[in-house]
Amino acid sequence: MRLSKKNLQYEFIKELYDYCIQTQNLNLLQQLISTRERIILSQFEGGTIGNLEYLFSTSEAANILGKQPCSSLPKIYFHIEQLAIKFFGCLLKCSTEFEIFKLIHKPNVLLNHDSETVSKNTTSTIIDEKYHYELVPDISEDERFFHTEFSDQPLPLSDAIVLINIATFVKEHKWYEMLNHLDISSKGEHFILYQYTENNLYPTIISSALIQTTSNKHEWLFFDGFFQNTKWKPNLENDGLLSLTKATSMTPLTRSQFIDKTSDEIENDLFYSILDKTKVCEAIRLTISGSKSKANYHLYLAQKGLAMALKESGRDAVFTIIEKPAMVLFYKAMNLLAPTQSPYVFTSEQDVNKTGIITYKGIWLLKNASSAFNQYSFKAYNANIISLRKKLRNQ
Repeated sequence: MRLSKKNLQYEFIKELYDYCIQTQNLNLLQQLISTRERIILSQFEGGTIGNLEYLFSTSEAANILGKQPCSSLPKIYFHIEQLAIKFFGCLLKCSTEFEIFKLIHKPNVLLNHDSETVSKNTTSTIIDEKYHYELVPDISEDERFFHTEFSDQPLPLSDAIVLINIATFVKEHKWYEMLNHLDISSKGEHFILYQYTENNLYPTIISSALIQTTSNKHEWLFFDGFFQNTKWKPNLENDGLLSLTKATSMTPLTRSQFIDKTSDEIENDLFYSILDKTKVCEAIRLTISGSKSKANYHLYLAQKGLAMALKESGRDAVFTIIEKPAMVLFYKAMNLLAPTQSPYVFTSEQDVNKTGIITYKGIWLLKNASSAFNQYSFKAYNANIISLRKKLRNQ
């Protein structure tokens, strides 16, 4: 009986996993991808724009992957690469499925977990009756189990969040760079939004986000080299700067001070002008799970819960990167309605892969954001998004 494509992929991943366990090298595919990335980049003078997905889809990559062995790697790596391309059509897609398989098949203590000891966290805040949100100081130390839509069995909180990150950012949105940094999503402070459903002992995660303090600024995605170069176009408005100075204690700044400065210079100036760094953090990797019919509602709840949770924790401002059109449109609509009480101060932008989808960097002002989400119901939130979208189309 001939196996389906899905079954063939599963069998290949399983055999590769067994081989990696035997050779004690579960990072084999990442080593292969990193080596191939360097080789492909060497074909471009002065490098190239775009992320891994873009790079591995170029004609230069097509002439190398699966066709030219790499002298610096064992011969079996080339054989694995050819099979990965045969079954998945892409080395990056294969690596994504491998990480998911590795995580789901990771031994955990659920079998020894006494179901009668499962209890709801009394420190969580209820939002819209059914949903709970909270800030978890360090998810690696949290012993609770959660369901996700990407696994049949519940997983420890840290594993559940990593799985959701892979399934959304990597598999869906093709940010393959994250495969080298999954450990970041398995520890540290996180925001979680979840709900309890009938017939399920464990809650289901709806949204999560990684929170990084200024003591970890060297690890912030916001200030990573990929997001701090001349390809990012500055877009700081004077009203946005006024909103920021009202929202947190800062060294006085004027828009004229930023004339002729690059986006990275502007963003670093803004960061270092904030006097109390304990009131600042970075929020990244905001995930949204659940049925497609509720995706917009869950995004609304996640933003509302995250803004309220961070504000309640004593923060004023959040450095973050956004791309979801609904988020961008809502913040732009709010900025137009109350220019000096902006919920989000845009600082720079770039069409990373030349697809027309703009990625924005900016600073979330929690007092203004919380006020906006408390003022606007989900219905009103959507109405603002739709209204601005129509205006932009008619321009």
